[in-house]
Amino acid sequence: MTRPVASQAMLDANQRRRRHDATHRCDECGQTFTAVFSLKRHMQSHSGVRPFVCSVPGCNQAFFNQSDCKRHERSRKRHKGLPFSDSL
Repeated sequence: MTRPVASQAMLDANQRRRRHDATHRCDECGQTFTAVFSLKRHMQSHSGVRPFVCSVPGCNQAFFNQSDCKRHERSRKRHKGLPFSDSL
């Protein structure tokens, strides 16, 4: 069983922002994308696999993609109170 990745309101808002036709459709949830890369990245959200783990000691949060993990690692607020978090 797969869980929904986005609400219908989010999908509708995304559709209104588009400048190009979305020709790539997710077979799991029906969400559409303008680029193959975006669809492939989205498909990771359905797998449940989170291969990218935060490298800050004491934080074991994991992510579907590397860019989300890197953005998380740069956030001092998210690591407040963890050992070595002041060195970020």
